[in-house]
Formats: sequence, structure tokens, C-alpha cells
Amino acid sequence: MRLVDNQPALLLGEDVRTLVVADLHLGFEEELRGKGIRVPLQSHRLVDELCALGRGTGARRLVVVGDFKHNVTGPSTLETELIPRQLRRMKEVFEDIVIIPGNHDGRLEDVVKDFASVAPARGLVLEEEVGLTHGHVKPDESLLKTRFLVTGHLHPVLRIGSGESGLRVRVWLRMRGERRKLYRALYGGGWSGPAGKITLLIMPSFNNALQGRSITDLAMSRLVRGPILNSGAFNLEAADVISLDGTVLGSLAGLRELV
Repeated sequence: MRLVDNQPALLLGEDVRTLVVADLHLGFEEELRGKGIRVPLQSHRLVDELCALGRGTGARRLVVVGDFKHNVTGPSTLETELIPRQLRRMKEVFEDIVIIPGNHDGRLEDVVKDFASVAPARGLVLEEEVGLTHGHVKPDESLLKTRFLVTGHLHPVLRIGSGESGLRVRVWLRMRGERRKLYRALYGGGWSGPAGKITLLIMPSFNNALQGRSITDLAMSRLVRGPILNSGAFNLEAADVISLDGTVLGSLAGLRELV
């Protein structure tokens, strides 16, 4: 598993390369239009970028780690028309498309069933060492046996400065935690799997038009954090903050003192 250079994406596998992204939020423009904010259609651009990334990496399988679409309760009018058309374009590049449902993916099957498979929301394991789940529900117990637990959901960004001159930079968060403590918090009882630590990797959103959540101002509710971070198995303050080019910028606590 490796981070794709300068992209909010992971690349897995050798024989069958798998591209992993999170939080596309296709159709998010409709919500903005409902608020009176007129923006050009952005979802076409997002799929352009995704397909170009697939061609550039040679990936034949795409896994989306939640929030493939934007409307929470079900496909919006725009999504019902937009998503099948964009999935046809993706299928020109990716032989296999797998979507792990996120909290925005209500009735997702209604619009993707002819083009993509929908995995359980509790996640799936790839290559025996990488567990993938969106992060808003408890992961399946099998994911706790992997080396890496990969989630989306939080849209982490590093904000530098304030006001219109401030910068918003998408980042990865990486931290290590105890498997036993994670299992006990999520499921109770004793852990019979492998001992030691597991690495949690929180992905930046693929959709750069989303506002994101500032990692140095984490005033988010327990509901937003999700059960994995709420377990107490991971010290968020000690998390490595990693830029899209792979540079480790420091710990979250350390960066809070600087920005």
C-alpha cells in the first residue's frame, strides 16, 4: 500500500492494482443551488480527475471509501441523472468499481446497481492487511486483524492563516492504537486476534470543493468523529499530519501551536 504522489488516493496491489479514494460527494452542487449559490457542475470535473488518476496509475479496480454521493436520505434529482452517466465514464477506465457506503449514501444501490458493487458499510479487507470502512459505523471485526485501518468521513484539512487570505490544505492523518483496546471499546469482551498495534489512516476527501474540517480546531461532536476515534484507542493529538506530497508535517498537537 502506498500514498499516490500529490493525490488524495491510495494504491494497492501489484497484479490487479486498486485505486482507493474517499468522499467524492457527487451531486453536492444541488445543495448549494438550493441555498441560492450558483456554481458550475463540478462532478464532471471530479470524474475527469479520477479517470486520469486511474489511467496514470494503471489501476483496474476502484474502491470508494464512502460518501460516493452527497444527498443523505436518497438520490437527489440531480444525482439520479448524473451518477449513472458518470459511472459509465468510470467503467471505461476501471474494470471493477466497489463502493463502501458512507453516511451520505442513502439508497445508493438505486443509482449504481448497473455499474458498481456495494460492499457492507462495516467495510472490507483487501490483501489481508488493509481494512477499509468509511468511519461512521463500527468496522467489521475482521478489519481489526489488519495492519492498516483506512477511513474517510472527516475530510481533514490544515488551515493556515485566516480570512480570505488563509489557505486550506488537504492532509492525511496517521496514528497507531492498541487492537485490544479498540475491540473492547467497540464490542466488549476479550480480543482473540493478533496482539500489538494497528495503524489508522484517515484519508483526505477526493472532492477539493468541500470545506473540510480543520485538524487544529477539532470541535466536532462524538457523532462526527465516529466510533473508531471515539473508542479511545487512538491519540488524535499525537497523529502524524501528512501532506498530499507525503511530507510528515508534524503531530496534530505540534501544528496547533504553530498555526
